[in-house]
Amino acid sequence: MYPFKKARLNDCEGNLSKRWYIEFYAWDVQQKKLVRKRFYEINNFAAQKDRITYANRIIRQVNKLLEEGFHFDLNKVPEEAAEEPIKNHSLDSALDYALEVKKPSIRSTSYPSYKSAVKIFKGWATENRQLEIDVAYFDKLRAVYFNDYLFVERAYAAKTVNGHISYLKSLFEVLVEREIILKNPFKGIKKHKEGLSRRNLAFSVEQIEEIKKIISERNPKLWLFIQFIYYCYLRPNEIRQLKKSHIQLATRQIFIPNYISKNNREGYVTLPESFYKELAIAEELKSDQEYIFPGSLPDKPISKNMMGLRFHKLIKELNLGKDYTLYSWKHSGVVSAYNAGVDIKTIQNQCRHQSLEQTDVYLKSLGLGVSQAINNIPEL
Repeated sequence: MYPFKKARLNDCEGNLSKRWYIEFYAWDVQQKKLVRKRFYEINNFAAQKDRITYANRIIRQVNKLLEEGFHFDLNKVPEEAAEEPIKNHSLDSALDYALEVKKPSIRSTSYPSYKSAVKIFKGWATENRQLEIDVAYFDKLRAVYFNDYLFVERAYAAKTVNGHISYLKSLFEVLVEREIILKNPFKGIKKHKEGLSRRNLAFSVEQIEEIKKIISERNPKLWLFIQFIYYCYLRPNEIRQLKKSHIQLATRQIFIPNYISKNNREGYVTLPESFYKELAIAEELKSDQEYIFPGSLPDKPISKNMMGLRFHKLIKELNLGKDYTLYSWKHSGVVSAYNAGVDIKTIQNQCRHQSLEQTDVYLKSLGLGVSQAINNIPEL
């Protein structure tokens, strides 16, 4: 290691009319002393925020090189001596970098959505000659233009637009955290008001009776799968990966490991009495296989879409329509619990929501306002 003094910015106390510079000291082998080096390229940027963004990037890169042993040596091969510790980040390359950094922390099912949002964004940026600009110049106004483009020109639904903006906001936050940019241009963009979705509609009491009769007789394994959704509000992708060791009949709970949970957080859900009785005698929990719903190979779970396909095949004769899916059983379970007077805190815990507000929004999306339990208030 050679002695050095870390890079720093001299911003002339914020006076843009003066000549700013980045300064550091590195060891000179021939002179046997610290030698000062200054970068004045920062003055190519007119705005203060752009200068600071550029300075942060250069200072970080220079200090990393100094800590790794960077020094001046005239006898070194010219290629190394001439190498500039400066790296430019175009909008194009910055997004690729952010996506690569983000990839390990997001679920494999979410990654395609991120890639799709980036692809659409890059298409728009190319048309508007923005793709190769320095990412530091991409500001909130340009982000708003892209938001308008999705909503007006591409005529996407409000939920789709909000989703694309959310993905990009998350990627740009990666760049903020690594000081490649100072501010997230997508932060603070107002969400479009979303209409109520008709996807995964809850079944009526009559529909539930009809479907139960068909499936419980023709495919008992699928009916057990459905009860995990209805009683415990689990997602199909979580249920298929459940192992017998996750079912804790003694405490009447199911443990959800973080590696199968959609939000990557482990937790517990409660087994209601009705479902507890079903599981206590279920053959699936008495077998020698590790998974409750094993696939063609005993050490692997059933494939992701298998139960959904079986469900639609069996109820096709009922002509329910595409708005009813296997996941409709979760909404059906919540509606039944709410109308039976189950309190919102219990529903929050069973849904594994982070807050009561999230549960309240969810209940309203199902058309639930006032619990029927209010009718049980004693008469004066």
